[in-house]
Amino acid sequence: MAHDLSDLLALAIRAADAASVPILAGFRDPRLALERKGDGSVVTEADQAAERVLREVLQAGAPDIDILGEEEGFVDRGSELRWVVDPIDGTISYSRGIPLFGTLVGLERRATGEALLGVISLPALGEVYAGGQGLGVRCNDVPVRIADVELGSGHASSIVCAGDPLWFEESGRHGAHAALADVSLLRGYCDCFAHALVLRGSVGASVDPGLAPWDLCATAALVAEAGGRLFTTPSAQPGRTDAVLGAPRVVEELLERLGW
Repeated sequence: MAHDLSDLLALAIRAADAASVPILAGFRDPRLALERKGDGSVVTEADQAAERVLREVLQAGAPDIDILGEEEGFVDRGSELRWVVDPIDGTISYSRGIPLFGTLVGLERRATGEALLGVISLPALGEVYAGGQGLGVRCNDVPVRIADVELGSGHASSIVCAGDPLWFEESGRHGAHAALADVSLLRGYCDCFAHALVLRGSVGASVDPGLAPWDLCATAALVAEAGGRLFTTPSAQPGRTDAVLGAPRVVEELLERLGW
């Protein structure tokens, strides 16, 4: 079945909007149950409920496209395209009442891994970043674009986001977080919230080791369409990717510092 990319983007936005209902219902609810998965990461009832909603909406709108999700995995029926979804990216923030979490919906071409479109929904902030190949990138219907900046220094430097030191260590990037210490404006924004800040030009780049496929697909499509650069390399963690994304010149300078 042939699909129009703009129609699929509208479907992805609807799915993310629908998932925000169980997500916000559980946010800061003291009754919310928290569990640990086999890899040590946390999961909540809201993660599971939100993925069910994502799958229901996406399946209803495009029944011939397979879905890979963080919580329910993947059943391969051989479709040319594949949805890649993360119901709550930033579950640690979500479970601790911090509103810097989001829902990711990406679409990729199976044969090549090419990311075609992406949605980053930040329900607690009321923001939805959406775009795809030839469609531009918008936040709540307002066009956004990655800043054309250099790293710089002092108060005039670009903000750089870096994930938790633990993520660097688990990805075998020993010393890499410390190598960023002399970046003038280094901040600990992480998860898809940091990616959204990159897209709107608020920060110059984000350094993210150990990303799973559902962490990266939506962002990959959005960064490319918004004029940025995405550097990826296999992580020491099996099946994961170390990434640097943002303004092309900032990414290049960071890669030199990191030696990646």
